[in-house]
Amino acid sequence: MRRTICDQRPEQLKMEFALWTRAAVMQYIEREFGLRLSIRATGEYLRRWGFTPQKPIKRAYEQRPEAVRQWLEHEYPAIERAARAEGGEIHWGDETALVNTDVRGRSYAPRGKTPVTMVVGGTREKLSMISTVTNRGAPTG
Repeated sequence: MRRTICDQRPEQLKMEFALWTRAAVMQYIEREFGLRLSIRATGEYLRRWGFTPQKPIKRAYEQRPEAVRQWLEHEYPAIERAARAEGGEIHWGDETALVNTDVRGRSYAPRGKTPVTMVVGGTREKLSMISTVTNRGAPTG
């Protein structure tokens, strides 16, 4: 059970929960092991297993930290040299969005290990905004 909570999210197990709540754990235990626990007993098991309710951080599925590190170490220095040689400035662009399908709440995870909620595309309503900023903090003109 502990490994399942650490390694998988409820939706991966075809459950109707986005987070590992006591209700989600209770439902999973009943479905997989045929044991019906109270919400309080489920919370007590989670506590004994070293899990605490925590606010998850969000991380995009597409994020590849190794690729980012590789780019920063190998490709970015060449871009920086070219910009300096040409008297140009580097603009860092970012897009943000307001969506109506935000997941809020807490999910159980081992003490000290913040759970991660994966952000999935296909939102119902979305407003996107794009801006850039230079290395010196100058906004888009």
